[in-house]
Amino acid sequence: MKIRDRLLLAAERQFAEQGALDATLNQIRDAAGASVGALYHHFPDKAELYRQVWAHALADYQQHFWAAVGDSADAESGIRAGVLEHLRWVTENQYRAKVLTSARPPGVRESDSNKEFLRNAFRWWRTHASYGTVRDLDFDLLYALWLGPAQQYARLWLGGEIYTAPTEVAEQLADAAWQTLRAPRTDDHGDQP
Repeated sequence: MKIRDRLLLAAERQFAEQGALDATLNQIRDAAGASVGALYHHFPDKAELYRQVWAHALADYQQHFWAAVGDSADAESGIRAGVLEHLRWVTENQYRAKVLTSARPPGVRESDSNKEFLRNAFRWWRTHASYGTVRDLDFDLLYALWLGPAQQYARLWLGGEIYTAPTEVAEQLADAAWQTLRAPRTDDHGDQP
C-alpha cells in the first residue's frame, strides 16, 4: 500500500476515534509508519488531511449508494436499495461513517464528484416522479425523508447509544422510506367505493 493511502487510512481511524480536533498529526504519522517529510509531502496541514479523508469517505459512500440505486428496476426497489445500502455501508465502514457524521470541511460540497452524484440522484428521482410513481419533492426534502431516519439511526448506533446494528433494522427503515415517498394512490384517500 502506498504511503499516501496508509496516511489516509490512519487519519480516518484517528479522526473517527478521537475527532478532528483531538487527533494529532504525530499520532496519524506514527500509525501509518510514515516520516514527517512523507506526511507533509502529501498533506500540507491537518485541515487538508481531514478534507481528503472526508472526501474519500464520501466518494466511497456515494459510489456504493449509486450502484444500488442506479441499477434498480423501479422506484420502489431503488428507494429501498438506497436505504439498505446506506445502512450496510455504515455497518461495514464504521470509521468512514463516523468521519461523515462529523463536520463537513470546506470545498467538499462543491467538488465535481459530489455535484455529479447529486445530479444523477436527482435525475433518477425526477424520472420516477414524472411517471407519477413517487412524490414530486424538492431535493432537500426528498433527501431528508428518504435517508433521514436511517442516518439518525446510524448516528445513534455509531455513538453507542443504541446496540442493534443498522442492518438489523434496515428492512423496516426501507419500508418506511417507501411508504413516505411513494406517490399517493387513489385508495390511500378513501376515494374508492
